[in-house]
Amino acid sequence: MSETLTYDIPDGATEGIRALLHAVREGRAEAVPELVGTLGAVERRACLPVLKSWRGTTRNNWDDGHVAIRAALLLAGAGCCTGTAAAAQWLASGDLRWAISDPSSVLATLGGRTPEWLGQVAHRLAERRAFAEEEYPLIAQLVHAAGCEPPTTDGFVRGWELSIPVHGMTIRDRLRDDPFLAVMVPRLFEVPEAGSDFQHSRPHDPGWADALAGLAEEGRLSREMLIDGCLSRLLRGDRPGLVKGFLALLDALDLTGDERAAHTLTWVRMVPDTHSLVAARAQEVLAGLDEVGRLESEHLVEASRAALFRSEKKIVRAQLTMLDKAMKRDRSRTDELLPAPAVAFGHEEHSLQERALALVVRHGKHASGAVLAELAASARQLSPDLRKRAAEAFGDSIADEDSDDPAAEDDALPPVPSAERLESAPVSSAELAEETGALLRRDGTSAQWERVLNGLVVHAHANLAGLRTALEPVMAQRTLHWQADYLKQGLAIVVMSIIGTPLGNMSVTREALGHQCPHSALRSVPLIRAAEIGARLSDGPLPFLLATPTWSTGTIQASELVARLAAYERSGTEPGQADLDQALLRLDREVPPEARAAAADLTSPAGRRLAAWLTSGGLPDPGVSRGIEPLRLRTPRPGVLVRTEALPGHEDHPEPFRSLLGAHDPIGSPCKCGWDVECSSHALALLPQHREVIAGRMLVSFSNLAESDGIGYHAPVLPALAESGGPAGPATHLLLAYGLGARRVEEQLFAVDAMLILAARGQLDSARLGRDIAELTSLIRRLKLQRIVVALREVMRTGAYATVWAVLSAALPLLLAGEAPHGLSAILTIAAECAEQSGTCEAIPEINELAARSGSSQLVKQARRIKSATEISVKGR
Repeated sequence: MSETLTYDIPDGATEGIRALLHAVREGRAEAVPELVGTLGAVERRACLPVLKSWRGTTRNNWDDGHVAIRAALLLAGAGCCTGTAAAAQWLASGDLRWAISDPSSVLATLGGRTPEWLGQVAHRLAERRAFAEEEYPLIAQLVHAAGCEPPTTDGFVRGWELSIPVHGMTIRDRLRDDPFLAVMVPRLFEVPEAGSDFQHSRPHDPGWADALAGLAEEGRLSREMLIDGCLSRLLRGDRPGLVKGFLALLDALDLTGDERAAHTLTWVRMVPDTHSLVAARAQEVLAGLDEVGRLESEHLVEASRAALFRSEKKIVRAQLTMLDKAMKRDRSRTDELLPAPAVAFGHEEHSLQERALALVVRHGKHASGAVLAELAASARQLSPDLRKRAAEAFGDSIADEDSDDPAAEDDALPPVPSAERLESAPVSSAELAEETGALLRRDGTSAQWERVLNGLVVHAHANLAGLRTALEPVMAQRTLHWQADYLKQGLAIVVMSIIGTPLGNMSVTREALGHQCPHSALRSVPLIRAAEIGARLSDGPLPFLLATPTWSTGTIQASELVARLAAYERSGTEPGQADLDQALLRLDREVPPEARAAAADLTSPAGRRLAAWLTSGGLPDPGVSRGIEPLRLRTPRPGVLVRTEALPGHEDHPEPFRSLLGAHDPIGSPCKCGWDVECSSHALALLPQHREVIAGRMLVSFSNLAESDGIGYHAPVLPALAESGGPAGPATHLLLAYGLGARRVEEQLFAVDAMLILAARGQLDSARLGRDIAELTSLIRRLKLQRIVVALREVMRTGAYATVWAVLSAALPLLLAGEAPHGLSAILTIAAECAEQSGTCEAIPEINELAARSGSSQLVKQARRIKSATEISVKGR
């Protein structure tokens, strides 16, 4: 092959060295073990520098010939390393290790080494988790050859576990004669992700759980070790797949009554905060022990208090049932057990409070006066309607005390977050270079990006050579990922222009201007600005940027922009077109009179443009309207979107600003760009005083992600949206509704924060949000109502009962109008709680109609609670 000519064999090499190197550069891996065996220690050390050099040559070559060379290099390098650390590092190298599929060739190459040397290499390789898991067969063969104890690192254990299932043999048969069995199995209960296949079985193979239990019966494994390991792993907590696997092993072991009783405290400790499946199993075992008289009352009380504090309704109901049966079996335990159900008096689920109260009332006639007094005190945690029932059982003092506590009329909302002033550019070039490298390696905020961008311009103007010297080592780092997104690309454009190797500024400009739409403009604006900055470095560098925000939201104070343009005029600097356009679009809505007066004194074209902009009132708000998108192949379930009219004067702006300010109609004229809309604080910072324009574009992505249950991917932008300026219209509230319906609680919390921020700023349209929630959950079923309940409960935990009531009072008429969506009883429950806690609430005809129905379903019960609360509210005015 022609490329072998680049692999030079040094002059003066011995015959043995030349033979080995010749085989390597020809890719004859099969010849390497024998050739390495002919070399002495000195010759092997002499080969290593050449092999390392050749290895560097292969890194950027991926043709078939170089694949063969890599295989030969792996064997030759491992064979020539005289130290165990060097040999392990060579074998584990990411660019070579995949070239050998048969580990026996490595063993043949290392065949002349001592068992101790081989064992040390094996254990060093096992310390590299990823390598040990993926290349387990190689390490296992080294261990066998060395005759040493096997490693017990996480990676080696996982590799061993994954190697067990093979076609044609059951796992039990494979394990029975495995030499590592006794050492590896105890570690399966300790290594993260070990046991992930325990829940699975195959045709003609019951699987891991049955195999381990069977080997314990055969005496090959300790049954006590399996039980202890399984229980400790379940107690530790894990993802559902692993939990199911270890529960399957527990089933296969089929614990005896004595074995279950011996671990009573472990079962009790499982109840408070393990996975719900584990807690349910612990409940089941403890209930069985109690039935046969093998559970002490103190342990039952401890488990009950923990279970009744959990959020899962099924677990709470099961524990109340267990307590009920225990007291029925032995009335003498009533005083010990009866206070436990009172823990559920404070549960957020009304139906569970009601069940706990019924249990306490039922068994209260067998309790002492002291216990009844304790229960009466606990009953104050109950909802108002249940406190009345409790008063009938424990005394009127409960109701009397409650009547003295008026409901709060206003929410104690969190303080409005204040925007942070953007920090000035780093003082030294070294500090700036460090921050630039950090932004090129990982994501940063919009404020950080703007600060660094302005810093690069300022330092380039003051000392271009010094900045270039500071940046060159940063750009040489291999950990930079500037190609990853458009912001990093923009930053890289500026940095490379400073260094003197422009990154295709003109091609970037053409690409950004080539195809524009309301979505692509969000990415194109930063790229255009970056290209403009890069071009000005060689044609009149700017002293600083005009568009650098004053505040972290992206807003610029009018007086600050006036001062910047005045400085430009004094120095005779011509502003960059894109920089000026972006600066004007970021201006604050509030303009002090002195700023207008100072702008009128500016004489340059840019200054006169700013003065006219401030005099006219700045950028107006566009007209917006909401609608449901039509059914398409892409949208089997339509979403609610918002049309945005073009802002007046958008035609006067060049691209991509023209598209940014242009009309956006995702319903009548959906975009063909692929709908990948930027949903971040960076996008909001383009128009920080006109969030509805950006929110309308983001809504396309949120609606799209709702179809695949992926709203949480973009949920982090919601607090920044709430902190932005301008009217909070239909797009903002729809985004908030979508965020409240995100899949995970940690994702919903972004929407909760946004809702509280809007409420604190007086910008939350509760009625609009309530109607949006009802439409998205009940009418077009884009969101799940049960998730909205979880999110609104988080809002209620802050004390914002009146805010949640205002939202739900608008949602309930629509939710009750048609077929009841899943989760309606839960939404009525929190509405009832908010109506009872808030000071003023109006009657809802649809609720009164539901409350008038006969029956005792949760829907009817909660409707009656709401009706009662509204009646009390009206009487109290």
